[in-house]
Amino acid sequence: MSNDEQLNVIPGFLRNGGQMAELILKHDWSDSLGSIEEWPAALRSALSICLNSSFPTAIYWGPEMRLLYNDSWAPIPAERHPWALGKPAAEVWSDIWDVVGPQFRQVMTTGEGVTTYDQLLIMDRNGVPTEGYWNYSLSSIRDEHGNIVGIFNQGNETTAAVLARRQTQEEIARLGRLFAQAPAAIAILEGPSHTFKLVNPAYEDLVQRSNLLGRPVEEALPEVKDQGFIQLLDTVYATNEPYQGKAVPVEFMRPDGERQGRYVDFVFQPITDTAGQPAGIFIQASDVTEATTAMAALRESEQRFEAIVNSIDQMIWSTRPDGHHDYYNNRWYEFTGVPEGSTDGEAWNGMFHPDD
Repeated sequence: MSNDEQLNVIPGFLRNGGQMAELILKHDWSDSLGSIEEWPAALRSALSICLNSSFPTAIYWGPEMRLLYNDSWAPIPAERHPWALGKPAAEVWSDIWDVVGPQFRQVMTTGEGVTTYDQLLIMDRNGVPTEGYWNYSLSSIRDEHGNIVGIFNQGNETTAAVLARRQTQEEIARLGRLFAQAPAAIAILEGPSHTFKLVNPAYEDLVQRSNLLGRPVEEALPEVKDQGFIQLLDTVYATNEPYQGKAVPVEFMRPDGERQGRYVDFVFQPITDTAGQPAGIFIQASDVTEATTAMAALRESEQRFEAIVNSIDQMIWSTRPDGHHDYYNNRWYEFTGVPEGSTDGEAWNGMFHPDD
């Protein structure tokens, strides 16, 4: 038989239907859907669309919802393929019928479609109950009289994506627990708008507010914009270069509406995605207000001491318990004419005549 003769034998609605069209043509339908030549127009039309689709597609036909499907859908039933061809849906999916059965009955009874995303289905795979997640839709097929005669099903497995998201969420939760225990203020910003993705309690204490997640910095902390921090974040994000600040003055808005000045050590560390493109910014900050204030007070005290001892006409010096000279006022250097610091320790002896 020539190719043209074989083509004439294949019903038009099965043409270009791949391997499943061949299996459907060879299948014995006498005890289920009857002779292929007598299949109704609605089934022929729906099956033609199914077989010629590159997306996983199946048809459940008649009161028993007998199964037909295309090549792309064949991997879904796994080892049940090709046995599943022509079998009732309840028999094919006995292991998950408690989930999909009500959905199938809803479509066949009311005509109302079903669409679900990341639906958990525990399927038997090689005799082992296996967790899987699926996106799929169920739509009613009607004949020329408007009667519901079958279900048009399209879908695909999303298990890998769901498990990857779950792993990512678990990792974020783990990092969140670690960050929550960290003494330093920590935050993660996402995207060019610098949206808060994660903050720990120490960060909330530093900025004196909560409810930061999901909000851009400019919205959540508007007072830092006119202090130059939004521009600094933009620069770090654009250049992918980190920035470190030491004892930087910053004002945060208190709950009573007043601004409170703090001194902060911080790092803005850019975060990149797998392609090396900017994705966000990691922030670590420490409140060093007390230390900075104490140092400023110490410097002020030292300056006051210097002013007092240098206003006195007498020479003043001090020594440690071991006799090491560690301080001289200006009068000493004016009187001796030596450079400052040159007589520290035991060097002062050199200023006196040996006879003295």
